[in-house]
Amino acid sequence: MKKFKILSREKVLDSQWCPIEKQIVELPNGKETEWFVHMNADAVIVVPILKNGNILLQKNYKHGCGECITEFCAGMIDKGESPEKCAHREFLEETGFQTKKLVKIGEVFANPTGSIMKYHFFLGFDCEKIANPQQEESEQIEVFEVENLKAAHELLTNSNTKTSSATLTALLLAQKRVDNL
Repeated sequence: MKKFKILSREKVLDSQWCPIEKQIVELPNGKETEWFVHMNADAVIVVPILKNGNILLQKNYKHGCGECITEFCAGMIDKGESPEKCAHREFLEETGFQTKKLVKIGEVFANPTGSIMKYHFFLGFDCEKIANPQQEESEQIEVFEVENLKAAHELLTNSNTKTSSATLTALLLAQKRVDNL
């Protein structure tokens, strides 16, 4: 398979949360076309296992879909920040919890057709609350615990639970990793 040849690039939206680039590309058959690419920063998702074995989840209002969804802690990686450092920072900011041990369990492209963004997935062990959350002005997050990964699976895959594909991927990767311990 051949990559598209990029003939030109133009920023059409230079927003912190939704930077978009218009590219004129040459397809493998020689034809030229426009392609719009979200140039978002990568993001992290943390699946936290608390000291008592429970799993920490959160309800979070997401304006894009206009719904409150159930998910794991997640956040965008700042420029120059490593995914691991971001995972520690976002977890503490959003929940007030910290993890003693953070293990990377995978990464995937968020939307490979139209975005460069990747999700970096982490499993946090021995997590405990050490502070009050320091959420951003636009965040509305309520954290809660479920008994274990099986209970998280039952909740997140229930047809009445609104969640994200990234959260389900995090769950799958966490289950695989824990099953292999």
